[in-house]
Amino acid sequence: MEPYKVLGLTNDASIDEVVRTYRELAKKYHPDLAKDEKEKQYLLNIFQDVTNAYNQIKNSPRNKETISKTEIDSDYSKYLILKVEEFLNKNEFDNALNTLKILEKSQKNAKIFFLFAKTYNAKNYYKQAIDYYRKTLELENYNVEALLGLANCYEKIGLKNTAIKVYYEVLEWDSNNKVALDKLNNLQKKETFFDKLFSSLGSKKDQKTNT
Repeated sequence: MEPYKVLGLTNDASIDEVVRTYRELAKKYHPDLAKDEKEKQYLLNIFQDVTNAYNQIKNSPRNKETISKTEIDSDYSKYLILKVEEFLNKNEFDNALNTLKILEKSQKNAKIFFLFAKTYNAKNYYKQAIDYYRKTLELENYNVEALLGLANCYEKIGLKNTAIKVYYEVLEWDSNNKVALDKLNNLQKKETFFDKLFSSLGSKKDQKTNT
């Protein structure tokens, strides 16, 4: 792929021209503008080509230092993040994931990681969600929402003791967190019930053996 050609520029284009052109093309070909699924796929292909071309130019030795001064403006990044949240609210998880993958190419931060985790969690891809919740918590160990999401994923894959541990961690940051308190209450009730059940079965077995 010839990145400058994809953006419609010559190889001697300045980095300011590259950034400005990328912004214009990204807005013009954003998949969210599509009227139907066929058009959405068409726009998405162009959008990804444009983004890949931009990243290739940005990461070249010639531009690596200069590009940091003229990076994609924060307003556009905020717009894409809002679109991800909108997709999640509409249960359009694939659209959310596609937009996040585009965002991740230019920035990696706790907000992006958290949205990835929420999206994978919603799609029932719990192992991927756990990975992104952990990445979020590496940057924001106080993020209660991420801790709750992580604990929920552990529950879903059957790691109840690990989930309990994480719910207790939530309470270290927010001692009155109702979700964590309710979850711990339910999980520990279940544990107590099964402990009593197995204990009862064991006692009956012992009695039968003795007779």
